[in-house]
Formats: sequence, C-alpha cells, structure tokens
Amino acid sequence: MTRILALARITWLNGRRRHAVWGLFVFALALEAAGFSFADFFGHDLGRAASDWVFSIMWMAGLLFTLFYAVRAVAWDENHRVIDSILAHPVSRGEYVLGMALGLWMLALTLEAALGLVGLGVLAWMRHSIDPAYFPHFSTARFALAWLGLQAALAMMLAALMLFSGLLRGAFPVLLSMLAWLLTGSGIPVVEQSLQRMAERGHPAPVLQGIVHWLGAAFPNPGRLDFKDAVVSARPLPDLGLDPTWALALALLYAAVALALAIALYERRDIY
Repeated sequence: MTRILALARITWLNGRRRHAVWGLFVFALALEAAGFSFADFFGHDLGRAASDWVFSIMWMAGLLFTLFYAVRAVAWDENHRVIDSILAHPVSRGEYVLGMALGLWMLALTLEAALGLVGLGVLAWMRHSIDPAYFPHFSTARFALAWLGLQAALAMMLAALMLFSGLLRGAFPVLLSMLAWLLTGSGIPVVEQSLQRMAERGHPAPVLQGIVHWLGAAFPNPGRLDFKDAVVSARPLPDLGLDPTWALALALLYAAVALALAIALYERRDIY
C-alpha cells in the first residue's frame, strides 16, 4: 500500500507541473465565472440554467483531462521507458496500475474540487442576489451529491483508461478506444428506449434486449451519475428518477472490476 501511495503522489506531483493541466484549469475557471452573467440572459429558469452550466463545465474539464492528459501520461511512461525504471524498483505491475490510476484520480479530484468550490460560490451568489422567484431552490447537500456523482464517473473513465492501456499500445489507439467506450455507453439508453417502444407496439425483441442489457454492463452510461437536476429542485430524489446510492455503488464496482482486469492484463503483457 505504501508503494501504491508513493507512486500516486509522484503522478499527482508530476501532473501539477504540467502546463496543459494548468491551462485546462484556468480555461474551465473562466467559463465557470462567466455564469455570473447568466442573470442578464435568463429569466424564469435561471437556477436550472446556472446549475447546468456549472456542472457541464466540470464534466467537460474532467473529460478533457482524461482524454488529453491522462491518456498521454500513461502512454508516455511506456514510450519513454519510465515504466522500466519504476518496475526495476520493488514495485509490482499491479501496484503500478493502482498507483497510476490513483494518482490520476487525485489530480482530477484536485481540479474538480477547485472548480466545484467556484461553482458553488457562483450558484450561492446568484441565489442570494436575485429575486427568489427566478431561483427558488438551492441545496448545498445536493450540490455535493451531484459533485460526487461526477467524480464517480471520472473514476470509471480512468479505470477504463487503465484497462485499454493494458490491451493496447500507444496514446492514439487508447484515445480512440476511450471515445468509442464513451459514445457506446451514451448511446445504449437510446437503443433501450427504441426497443421498449417496439415492445409496446407489439414487436418485442427479447434477444436483442438481452444483448443491449449486457452491453450496458460493459459500457456504462455516465449520464446515470448526473444528479445536477436535484440541486435546484425541492422534489424528493425518487420523484426525479434518481437513485444515487445504487448508481454510485455500481460505478465504484465497475471501476474496481476494470482495474482488476487491467492488473491481470499488465501482469501478462510484454512491456519491454
């Protein structure tokens, strides 16, 4: 465990020195700060528009971090033979996978925590500076829940990244695989709705429904962890169609399984 934490700390410190990470942070911060101007453009649904904007920026920042920094960071270790030096020390391949994933997630959490605090400040300022009719409800606890959902989605993405890095070599193939993973997961709910409508019209396809159901387990939909609608709503979470406990538990289980598979792949692959 000590070696995993040490490797995670090295990965986190290395990421903090990267100009790309700082550039992403400043860019996302500027976009979030632009939410202060929403009061001039939105009326009745100001609270929902501002909440959607803040969480969309945080999601975009996490997605760009994963696709354009984390992918290259993992590939850089292999391309520049850094992984050789790490494994030459008493660090196993499994510890390398866990340390790298944990370090990247810690770096993403640092970025998302800063953006989350700024986003919370933007929403709280708007809530108390305009007429309550335009922003009637706001919950800090639900904001924290929505933020946790976003971090769980990032954990799944980073775990999938380590899995694809164990299967493929090079940043570009892993990047394409991550894009396919995300697009497939986002598209499966659309297919499920189409199959449900077919069944309601009397044309069920049980075999196809079963295939799509199992594909949904392999390619999870990050939208199931999107709880931002609850931030500005006074309705109970079940009435909004949300089950945060189950969704978060499944996301963490998926990340754990993906990392276990990644460790198995790294143990068997030739990295030299």
